[in-house]
Amino acid sequence: MKQLVVLITGASSGIGKATATLFAEHGHITYATARSLQTFPELQAQACHPLSVDLTDEASMVAAVQEIEAKHGAVDVLVNNAGYSQAGPLEELPLSALRQQFETNVFGPLRLLQLVLPGMRNKGGGRIITISSLAGVVTMMGTGAYTMSKHAVECFSDVLRYEVKPFGVKVITIQPGGVSTNFTSVEEALFCQGDQNSPYATFRENVFKTLHQGASDNPLILKPEQVAQVILKAATVPRPRKRYQVGMLAKMLPRVRDLLPEVMWDRLVARMYSMD
Repeated sequence: MKQLVVLITGASSGIGKATATLFAEHGHITYATARSLQTFPELQAQACHPLSVDLTDEASMVAAVQEIEAKHGAVDVLVNNAGYSQAGPLEELPLSALRQQFETNVFGPLRLLQLVLPGMRNKGGGRIITISSLAGVVTMMGTGAYTMSKHAVECFSDVLRYEVKPFGVKVITIQPGGVSTNFTSVEEALFCQGDQNSPYATFRENVFKTLHQGASDNPLILKPEQVAQVILKAATVPRPRKRYQVGMLAKMLPRVRDLLPEVMWDRLVARMYSMD
């Protein structure tokens, strides 16, 4: 197998960490980014090259790409993984929180792929793999900001795939279902609380309950390593798919939504969140 130069964002935990570890184990030159320097020793122990990158700080992204290109000429595979979920009812969500969600989940990944594309084009090829979500195709109640951002990721990936095809660059989207990481705890911590008399008190309680159920022991919930295996496949097979739906939830829910009339789908979602 050809040795690849891989850049993976959000590698301090979860899917990013599992992916960086897997690529390094397969002998690829793996640059793993994180915001916290405290995670660097652990990444180095996995034979990764840690880089400090914040997707809301363009200077850090520019510096990371320049460092890699100075040593290797170009990035072969970019794995845009870093992101988080801003939860809360849209009426109560400050626009500053919504803007921050898009800065991290949409504009940061978009800017990073802009930075690696010239090197890929000069080299005659490359792969851009973006971690989307089931929420990129199915609207999730209570996490509207996150769902909006992942829909945007799906959109720019589709557009980009056509634009860079003549340069030999392949654009791939990964759509995991529920994954067992610290993602849910961060989501809950960032849940927009509103005031004590918020009309969304019951709504918030039901969303919390659903998030906890999704994070509990559940055969439908994926492990980060399962998603990492799919990312490695997408980066290395000769003809990757445009999209990889990972797990039963990612494969099942979009099909159920497409088959059901909207009124029945709305009833199903309301039941899932105990809102009926």
